[in-house]
Amino acid sequence: MRLARQWTALAAILGACLGRSATAAEFSLTPDESRRVAARQIVVRAELDSSQRRGTVRAAVRIEAPPHVVFQMMIRCDDALQYVPHLEACEVRERAADDTWLVVEHQIDFGWYAPAVNWTFRAELDADRSIRFRQVSGDFKANEGSWELEPTPDGATTLLLYRAYIDPPGFVPNWLARSTFRRELPQMLKDLRRHCEAEQTLRAASPH
Repeated sequence: MRLARQWTALAAILGACLGRSATAAEFSLTPDESRRVAARQIVVRAELDSSQRRGTVRAAVRIEAPPHVVFQMMIRCDDALQYVPHLEACEVRERAADDTWLVVEHQIDFGWYAPAVNWTFRAELDADRSIRFRQVSGDFKANEGSWELEPTPDGATTLLLYRAYIDPPGFVPNWLARSTFRRELPQMLKDLRRHCEAEQTLRAASPH
Protein backbone atom coordinates (compact mmCIF):
# COMPACT_ATOMS: atom_id res chain seq x y z
CA MET A 1 0.00 0.00 0.00
CA ARG A 2 1.40 3.37 -0.99
CA LEU A 3 1.97 6.06 1.58
CA ALA A 4 -0.69 8.10 -0.24
CA ARG A 5 -3.25 6.10 1.73
CA GLN A 6 -1.41 6.30 5.00
CA TRP A 7 -0.78 8.71 7.82
CA THR A 8 1.36 9.06 10.88
CA ALA A 9 -0.92 7.74 13.54
CA LEU A 10 1.36 7.50 16.58
CA ALA A 11 1.36 11.24 16.88
CA ALA A 12 -2.35 11.25 17.51
CA ILE A 13 -2.77 10.54 21.19
CA LEU A 14 -0.36 13.06 22.59
CA GLY A 15 0.03 15.46 19.76
CA ALA A 16 3.56 14.59 20.47
CA CYS A 17 6.31 16.98 20.05
CA LEU A 18 9.93 17.88 19.94
CA GLY A 19 11.15 20.65 22.13
CA ARG A 20 12.12 23.70 20.16
CA SER A 21 15.14 23.10 17.89
CA ALA A 22 15.54 19.56 19.24
CA THR A 23 15.63 16.16 17.60
CA ALA A 24 14.68 12.71 18.85
CA ALA A 25 18.27 11.62 18.31
CA GLU A 26 19.14 13.78 21.34
CA PHE A 27 17.36 11.22 23.52
CA SER A 28 20.14 8.95 24.77
CA LEU A 29 19.21 6.06 27.03
CA THR A 30 20.99 5.71 30.36
CA PRO A 31 22.53 2.30 31.18
CA ASP A 32 19.58 1.55 33.44
CA GLU A 33 17.08 2.56 30.76
CA SER A 34 18.91 0.40 28.21
CA ARG A 35 18.59 -2.58 30.52
CA ARG A 36 14.90 -1.89 31.01
CA VAL A 37 14.29 -1.60 27.27
CA ALA A 38 16.19 -4.86 26.67
CA ALA A 39 13.89 -6.46 29.25
CA ARG A 40 10.88 -5.31 27.18
CA GLN A 41 9.88 -2.53 29.54
CA ILE A 42 8.59 0.81 28.25
CA VAL A 43 10.84 3.74 29.19
CA VAL A 44 9.15 7.14 29.61
CA ARG A 45 10.70 10.39 30.85
CA ALA A 46 8.67 13.54 31.31
CA GLU A 47 9.74 17.11 32.11
CA LEU A 48 6.49 18.93 32.76
CA ASP A 49 5.39 22.23 34.22
CA SER A 50 3.90 22.58 37.70
CA SER A 51 0.44 21.64 36.43
CA GLN A 52 1.86 18.46 34.88
CA ARG A 53 -0.09 19.16 31.69
CA ARG A 54 2.54 20.55 29.31
CA GLY A 55 6.22 19.96 28.66
CA THR A 56 8.69 17.56 27.11
CA VAL A 57 8.26 13.80 27.11
CA ARG A 58 10.60 11.08 25.88
CA ALA A 59 9.90 7.38 25.41
CA ALA A 60 11.61 4.26 24.11
CA VAL A 61 10.51 0.73 23.27
CA ARG A 62 12.23 -2.26 21.70
CA ILE A 63 10.18 -4.07 19.06
CA GLU A 64 11.07 -7.51 17.74
CA ALA A 65 10.42 -6.53 14.13
CA PRO A 66 12.53 -4.71 11.50
CA PRO A 67 12.12 -0.95 10.95
CA HIS A 68 10.14 -1.45 7.74
CA VAL A 69 7.41 -3.35 9.59
CA VAL A 70 7.30 -0.80 12.40
CA PHE A 71 7.26 2.19 10.05
CA GLN A 72 4.42 0.78 7.97
CA MET A 73 2.41 -0.07 11.09
CA MET A 74 2.88 3.49 12.34
CA ILE A 75 1.53 5.14 9.19
CA ARG A 76 -1.42 2.93 8.24
CA CYS A 77 -4.78 4.26 9.30
CA ASP A 78 -6.47 0.90 9.80
CA ASP A 79 -3.66 -0.29 12.06
CA ALA A 80 -3.51 2.90 14.11
CA LEU A 81 -7.19 2.68 14.97
CA GLN A 82 -6.37 -0.60 16.70
CA TYR A 83 -3.76 0.76 19.10
CA VAL A 84 -4.03 4.56 19.43
CA PRO A 85 -6.39 5.42 22.32
CA HIS A 86 -9.34 7.69 21.57
CA LEU A 87 -8.53 8.07 17.86
CA GLU A 88 -11.89 8.26 16.09
CA ALA A 89 -11.23 9.62 12.60
CA CYS A 90 -8.50 10.69 10.22
CA GLU A 91 -8.24 12.00 6.68
CA VAL A 92 -5.27 12.68 4.43
CA ARG A 93 -5.73 16.24 3.15
CA GLU A 94 -2.59 16.54 1.04
CA ARG A 95 0.34 14.37 0.07
CA ALA A 96 3.62 14.62 -1.79
CA ALA A 97 3.90 12.91 -5.16
CA ASP A 98 7.01 11.10 -3.87
CA ASP A 99 5.41 10.11 -0.54
CA THR A 100 7.85 12.18 1.53
CA TRP A 101 5.16 14.15 3.38
CA LEU A 102 1.48 14.11 4.24
CA VAL A 103 -0.99 16.61 5.67
CA VAL A 104 -3.42 14.74 7.89
CA GLU A 105 -6.51 15.68 9.89
CA HIS A 106 -7.28 13.77 13.09
CA GLN A 107 -10.14 13.71 15.56
CA ILE A 108 -9.55 12.44 19.09
CA ASP A 109 -12.65 11.70 21.17
CA PHE A 110 -12.27 11.53 24.96
CA GLY A 111 -15.96 10.81 25.47
CA TRP A 112 -17.72 12.78 28.17
CA TYR A 113 -14.40 13.84 29.74
CA ALA A 114 -13.78 16.66 27.24
CA PRO A 115 -14.85 17.92 23.80
CA ALA A 116 -13.36 16.18 20.80
CA VAL A 117 -9.88 17.38 19.84
CA ASN A 118 -9.37 18.26 16.19
CA TRP A 119 -6.00 18.98 14.66
CA THR A 120 -4.24 18.89 11.32
CA PHE A 121 -0.54 18.16 11.04
CA ARG A 122 2.14 17.87 8.40
CA ALA A 123 4.28 14.74 8.63
CA GLU A 124 7.71 14.52 7.03
CA LEU A 125 8.48 10.88 6.24
CA ASP A 126 11.91 9.30 5.92
CA ALA A 127 10.90 5.75 5.10
CA ASP A 128 11.90 3.19 7.76
CA ARG A 129 13.96 5.81 9.62
CA SER A 130 11.90 8.69 11.03
CA ILE A 131 8.59 10.52 11.19
CA ARG A 132 8.55 14.24 12.02
CA PHE A 133 5.35 16.20 12.45
CA ARG A 134 4.00 19.58 13.42
CA GLN A 135 0.54 21.01 13.81
CA VAL A 136 -0.57 23.30 11.00
CA SER A 137 -4.05 23.97 12.43
CA GLY A 138 -6.21 22.73 15.26
CA ASP A 139 -6.87 22.77 18.98
CA PHE A 140 -3.41 22.20 20.46
CA LYS A 141 -1.47 25.23 21.65
CA ALA A 142 1.77 23.51 20.63
CA ASN A 143 2.15 20.25 18.81
CA GLU A 144 5.14 19.02 16.80
CA GLY A 145 7.39 16.03 17.21
CA SER A 146 9.48 13.16 15.99
CA TRP A 147 9.92 9.40 16.10
CA GLU A 148 13.22 7.71 15.23
CA LEU A 149 13.61 4.06 14.26
CA GLU A 150 17.01 2.53 15.03
CA PRO A 151 17.68 -1.04 13.81
CA THR A 152 19.90 -3.54 15.56
CA PRO A 153 22.99 -4.60 13.55
CA ASP A 154 21.16 -7.60 12.08
CA GLY A 155 18.17 -5.43 11.15
CA ALA A 156 15.73 -7.77 12.89
CA THR A 157 14.81 -5.54 15.84
CA THR A 158 13.89 -1.86 16.13
CA LEU A 159 14.57 0.61 18.92
CA LEU A 160 11.81 3.20 18.65
CA LEU A 161 12.72 6.57 20.22
CA TYR A 162 10.28 9.38 20.87
CA ARG A 163 10.83 12.94 21.99
CA ALA A 164 7.94 15.36 22.31
CA TYR A 165 6.70 18.69 23.52
CA ILE A 166 2.99 19.20 24.08
CA ASP A 167 0.74 22.01 25.22
CA PRO A 168 -2.80 20.59 25.09
CA PRO A 169 -6.03 22.47 24.41
CA GLY A 170 -7.26 24.58 27.31
CA PHE A 171 -10.50 22.61 27.56
CA VAL A 172 -8.65 19.36 28.33
CA PRO A 173 -8.63 18.89 32.15
CA ASN A 174 -5.27 18.64 33.90
CA TRP A 175 -5.92 15.09 35.09
CA LEU A 176 -6.71 13.97 31.54
CA ALA A 177 -3.59 15.64 30.14
CA ARG A 178 -1.49 13.91 32.82
CA SER A 179 -3.09 10.58 31.97
CA THR A 180 -1.79 10.69 28.41
CA PHE A 181 1.79 10.89 29.70
CA ARG A 182 1.52 8.43 32.57
CA ARG A 183 -0.78 5.72 31.29
CA GLU A 184 -1.89 6.03 27.70
CA LEU A 185 1.50 6.60 26.08
CA PRO A 186 3.03 3.46 27.67
CA GLN A 187 -0.08 1.45 26.80
CA MET A 188 -0.03 2.69 23.21
CA LEU A 189 3.60 1.64 22.82
CA LYS A 190 2.86 -1.80 24.24
CA ASP A 191 -0.05 -2.22 21.85
CA LEU A 192 2.01 -0.95 18.91
CA ARG A 193 4.72 -3.48 19.75
CA ARG A 194 2.17 -6.27 19.97
CA HIS A 195 0.73 -5.43 16.55
CA CYS A 196 4.17 -5.08 14.94
CA GLU A 197 5.40 -8.38 16.33
CA ALA A 198 2.22 -10.15 15.26
CA GLU A 199 2.66 -8.74 11.76
CA GLN A 200 6.28 -9.89 11.69
CA THR A 201 5.25 -13.38 12.77
CA LEU A 202 2.75 -13.55 9.92
CA ARG A 203 5.35 -12.37 7.43
CA ALA A 204 7.87 -14.91 8.63
CA ALA A 205 5.33 -17.70 8.29
CA SER A 206 4.25 -16.68 4.80
CA PRO A 207 6.04 -18.29 1.84
CA HIS A 208 5.71 -14.97 0.01
